[in-house]
Amino acid sequence: MIKSITDATNSSKDNKNTRDWTINKLRFNAVGLLGRNNEIDTLHACWNRMMQPEQQTKEVVMISGYSGTGKTTLAFELKKKIKEERGAFVTGKFDQYNSGEPLSAISQAFGELCRMTVKKGATLCKEIEDVLRAELKSEVYLLSQIIPDLKKVINQDTEHAKTSDDTTSDARQAQFNYAFRVFVRTMSSHFSPL
Repeated sequence: MIKSITDATNSSKDNKNTRDWTINKLRFNAVGLLGRNNEIDTLHACWNRMMQPEQQTKEVVMISGYSGTGKTTLAFELKKKIKEERGAFVTGKFDQYNSGEPLSAISQAFGELCRMTVKKGATLCKEIEDVLRAELKSEVYLLSQIIPDLKKVINQDTEHAKTSDDTTSDARQAQFNYAFRVFVRTMSSHFSPL
């Protein structure tokens, strides 16, 4: 069977190109999202709520589903609107290969934001570092462990936050949550909308 297809493609008597024997590939990116109107409407409604000047709401959008169902394409649908407003659009993706890293998607997304900050210049980096150090002191170290690219924004000689042995895991989690909230608030004040 393979020989007969090869012979058929090599025969020039019928003036057929090899292209005539290939199967056209489907190009889904040209079609856009199909059957996702409700999800797109939900994203746009979220965006509209966030952009109302009288009530600056903060929302986090998380998209979940099986692999290959168009989650990334759906997320990038919102990117167009954010770019029009000169905001920052960052993404992070949990995948099966990084399952040992519980915060890998957060690290990716905010690492991307840190790289954007560095591109904007040393002045912005210094402003962000000053705010973070004023509010978090040496606990900036906690953030730099989760978001390694933060070391490019702040002075790299960040000291480890000393915790006593009697600090409970709940207390450590609370410290991290607080540090992360401060970080997000600081970054969103410079990148709006984020």
